[in-house]
Amino acid sequence: MEFRQVRYFLEIIDQGSFQRAAESLGLTQPALSSQIALLEREFGESLLERGPRVVKLTYKGEIFRTYAERMREVWRECEEGMQSFEKEIRGNFSISAGGTVSAWILPIIIKQILKDHPHLSLSVIEGDAGETKDLMMNGKVDIGILTGKIMENNLISHEFLSDTIIPVAAKNHPIFNKKKNTIADLKEESFIVFHPASAVRRAVEQKLRSLKLNFKPHIAMELRSVESVIKSVEAGLGIGFISKYSLNENLKQIQIPELFTERKFYVCYRKNPRPSLVLLAKEILNSVSNL
Repeated sequence: MEFRQVRYFLEIIDQGSFQRAAESLGLTQPALSSQIALLEREFGESLLERGPRVVKLTYKGEIFRTYAERMREVWRECEEGMQSFEKEIRGNFSISAGGTVSAWILPIIIKQILKDHPHLSLSVIEGDAGETKDLMMNGKVDIGILTGKIMENNLISHEFLSDTIIPVAAKNHPIFNKKKNTIADLKEESFIVFHPASAVRRAVEQKLRSLKLNFKPHIAMELRSVESVIKSVEAGLGIGFISKYSLNENLKQIQIPELFTERKFYVCYRKNPRPSLVLLAKEILNSVSNL
């Protein structure tokens, strides 16, 4: 077995077909098929089920995939160990985070990190808290930025930065006609909220429960993206709860301090990381001062 065959096998799984994998690897499809056939012949087992459009793993293929992914990680560590310098970050890394971090925090951080480390390549996958955690646990991304400490034994987490979730409305909303607002002013208002899996939604609901209010917001819209919530609130369609980082000139904060919700972001990654990954995580943590 050659390591390139392991790499080819994983590329087929990632791409979903021999044709797309061959194009990605710069090979012809017959050449790629030949290498996989040699790999299967060595094990005496079929690893892939060739369908007309998609490729699926056999039972033995699933077992081999676990070892193949571990071999790929070891190879990456070997490459970095041979090429890296004490403070140089090299290689390809992926980060997953929620909408607020992906839109208002990471762009500033990534711009500076890439400027300081020209041999580094970064990609960002936006996902809610559950999606980001799953991507990390399954090895699909290198770093996840989540709210709240992660109690998984095989993950390392470091406190990143603090955030405040605030109630907002369009700057010309009638609610601002009063000099001072109270929770009672919100009881007749419509609300633009995030979907139930959103960290912001969960934090706000937890805050409302802790206040033990006789108040259940009337939900007019339930949306997935930060941009959708902000645009709907800007249009005057309702009250929203957003991060202080995403506040803009078209929105105005509703001054009801008891509804403000504090949360912390954490930079998380799996244990036994590649050397450059630790350096990258430190760069992200140290970048808070630039925000």
